Amino acid sequence: MLDHDSIVPLYEQIMQAIRAEIHNGQFEGQKKLPTEEELSEKYKVSRITIRRAVSELAAQGLVEKKQGKGTFVCSPKLYKTLNHPGMSFTEICAANGMKASARILKAGPVTPEDPQVLEWLGLEKGQQAVRILRLRYADDRPLVVEDNHFPMEYAYLLNMDLEHDSIYRYLREEKGIGITAGELTLRLVRADARTARLLEVPRGTPMLRMAGCTRRTDGSILHTCHQVGYGEDFDFILR
Repeated sequence: MLDHDSIVPLYEQIMQAIRAEIHNGQFEGQKKLPTEEELSEKYKVSRITIRRAVSELAAQGLVEKKQGKGTFVCSPKLYKTLNHPGMSFTEICAANGMKASARILKAGPVTPEDPQVLEWLGLEKGQQAVRILRLRYADDRPLVVEDNHFPMEYAYLLNMDLEHDSIYRYLREEKGIGITAGELTLRLVRADARTARLLEVPRGTPMLRMAGCTRRTDGSILHTCHQVGYGEDFDFILR
């Protein structure tokens, strides 16, 4: 109930009430707020007051207005720090309070044709590498398509539970391998038909493509990496 005698403006009281409902999971599912008319009736105030409250919530990034569709609760922002060497996807999810998982798209020996992969892995054309292509999930939400190539000496990774375990955890804890950052290139791209289908977004959605390699602490190459995903709900911390 609103306190009409309070020094706190009515629109701020409504903001507090809607914010509390958002945090309590009131709008789970389609995450759509009631219409201005419905909110006006609920709180017994004018639509102008409702409009201001919702506009303020939108300015704070809690909700977003979609033309012709209504007002929706924004998905929480995630972050990935690029100044932390060798941070795995599983660790990124844990830092955001989420659980990582994966779906294997391809896993096994391949003969790479990409010149950059060959160069980084120190392979001659025709030599094999271990490819692990996975769709990575954060709390069951598809977030990124991850394509890694390892030297053949890491073929034992194919015996792991690649859908639920962390490759970096296994290498560090089970094999005693130190992991650090290598080269990394970022580029903005748009989701093609396949990527859009896997990540469950419209074709042409802006995405970040990350390409590079990860090294062991002795300087040798651990694997090449190519990732596409991390949509608009993801913030990257550079330093």
